[in-house]
Amino acid sequence: MTKNKRLVLFDGVGQDNINDRIAINSNLKTDILIRDLETGNIIAKSLHNKVVLPGAGFIARALFDVTTAEVTPSYNTALGITAPSGTTTEVPDFTNATEEHPKVLLFCVGTNGCGTEGSQVFTVDYNSWITPDSLVPFRYPLISNDINDDLKQSYVGRVEDGEYAAYYFKRFTSGPTLVQQYIDGTPIEGNVLETGMEVETYIETVLTITRDDCREFFVATTGIDEARFNSISLCYAYCTMIDGIPYFDGIRPLTRLNIPNEYLIDVTKGVEIIYHTYM
Repeated sequence: MTKNKRLVLFDGVGQDNINDRIAINSNLKTDILIRDLETGNIIAKSLHNKVVLPGAGFIARALFDVTTAEVTPSYNTALGITAPSGTTTEVPDFTNATEEHPKVLLFCVGTNGCGTEGSQVFTVDYNSWITPDSLVPFRYPLISNDINDDLKQSYVGRVEDGEYAAYYFKRFTSGPTLVQQYIDGTPIEGNVLETGMEVETYIETVLTITRDDCREFFVATTGIDEARFNSISLCYAYCTMIDGIPYFDGIRPLTRLNIPNEYLIDVTKGVEIIYHTYM
């Protein structure tokens, strides 16, 4: 009688110590730097986010031939983001993302990543997101004084909220940029696999919170003294141009990072977030 040995292998992307976990969650390795946009002073560095459940589904569909439907809710559904009425629909020239193959195109921030004290940063739960009621709109103008069409190229996810228009998502300031190099920063060449030298691959994206961002919402609601964020998510989606304005659908979080409260009480302060996602 022949006995067949069953070999079961577990491989989590960037996951260590999987045998110590009850549930195995994959995680892309990241290195995140946050600095003051005006002074260049570093606010925080060497931060590491976590891939959350919707992001894990996105990665699985991107890497393998699986066609099962996404079951997690989108921010479009949760927030009531709908396509604007328009007469001309076009394919955007800045992305080839489709409903079947979305791409990481946006980011958002929120306030449910930390307690009242800076030391009370919550551990990111794999089965979580920045809840819709905790999202901080980047822009929150009066509908009667809405942002112009140029700004609508960057600020998206528009929802009317009484007298105001909330823009919950923002496109990257720069990137994504693919970097493949030796550890000393020298770009790789065609003979790289023959060198035996240490190499690295990462995607760089730059996210910017300017002096105009986030504060309008707090001024209109709880007051400028509450202006802050403590959670950041990269989001994937696909896009259609409607009368020249990008409309993003199927918006879901890929990753989540919780940090101590980053206050925006100083109305001249901007924040730059440099994301390196390692493969």
